[in-house]
Amino acid sequence: MSLLGTGLLVVADAALGIWLGSIVFFSFIGAPTTFDVLDDDAGQVVNAIFPKYYAFGLGLGFVAFGAAVIGNATGAFDGLVAAALAIVGVVLNGYARWVLIPKMEAAGDDAFAQYHKQSIVLNGVTMLAVAGGIVAIVAATV
Repeated sequence: MSLLGTGLLVVADAALGIWLGSIVFFSFIGAPTTFDVLDDDAGQVVNAIFPKYYAFGLGLGFVAFGAAVIGNATGAFDGLVAAALAIVGVVLNGYARWVLIPKMEAAGDDAFAQYHKQSIVLNGVTMLAVAGGIVAIVAATV
């Protein structure tokens, strides 16, 4: 494999790996610990983090997508599956950021449980898509 191909693989894999790590950390450590420590005030902290969390994921998703598409276009590796899975994650993060968060804010505490369930599902599907993208990158090198 060429130096360009190797570099693109590293960029795509690193972007997806960092994204997956951030999802796992926030979902299983950051948010639960915040609620354990702050109780009722945790919602304000998590609501302040959400826009940044989703923007971070969007950025990493676009980087992974770009590297996978360029890697595929240059023939360095088969990056179509990884690119498609990265875009799935980007679309889900975009929906959560620009549709779900405003709905949650407008609904207030009354509909929090409903929108929280949607957020959990979106986050879980994003996590699976990103993990699948990592697997696709690894498979492209075998």
